[in-house]
Amino acid sequence: MAEKSGENSVRSIQRALNILLCFTWDERELTLTEIVEKIGLAKSTVSRLLTTLELEGFIAKDQKTNRYKLGHNIYYLGLIAKESLDIRKISRPIMEEIGQASQETVNLYLLDHRERVCFEQVESPLPIKKSEKIGERVSIWQGATGRSILAHLKESIWHEMVKELRPITEDTIADPDAFITELNRIREKGYAVSIGEKNAEVGCVAAPIFDAHRKVIGCLAISGPRFRFPNNIDYYSRLVTEGAKKISNQLGYFEASPNYME
Repeated sequence: MAEKSGENSVRSIQRALNILLCFTWDERELTLTEIVEKIGLAKSTVSRLLTTLELEGFIAKDQKTNRYKLGHNIYYLGLIAKESLDIRKISRPIMEEIGQASQETVNLYLLDHRERVCFEQVESPLPIKKSEKIGERVSIWQGATGRSILAHLKESIWHEMVKELRPITEDTIADPDAFITELNRIREKGYAVSIGEKNAEVGCVAAPIFDAHRKVIGCLAISGPRFRFPNNIDYYSRLVTEGAKKISNQLGYFEASPNYME
């Protein structure tokens, strides 16, 4: 009997959490009917859970509109969680896993104005490798790392960056039309590739990282000698996109319609 009671308690907790997760950036207020449709439970069950969540400060109800929104305790816990987040601590184990799987160097870059900054690195164990200095800054028009970030900013910024295009190697994308086409492709596919663009002998695959506001804040990248890259791009792209998504999720990002911001 006690075991059954415990199972019911766990199920109630799961259902209550599912109710909280119904709220998104695009749907910050919901009616009882909308919540019922989202989680597929009986209206009486949802109503009972909402009453409990409201009493505990996790849900607030507008008495005029009868619409529900997240309560003050969610805001309070969110502030605690935000202060506890350390992107380096979150990213490091994911980067180490990718480094072990790829045997190449893995870098974390953060966006700062119109530049990407190398913030963390897990070096390849192989004797021939690509390494980068922590703190190194490069304009976001350059290479896979910059473009993976730029592709998820406003298109007006794309055209600003076009003015900075210049050939660095014979493989650099310096043509404005080709550059804009490539940014659209990156936005659609979710990752960027560059082979020999910044350094003639280096290849790179990068995927964007987003925060809780669905705002791009940086990228995760695998880079290595060009002679090892062409046969492994598909595999590397899966590694970085999955890794970047894990980091984004731990920062509070949940996938929804894109929100391209400066």
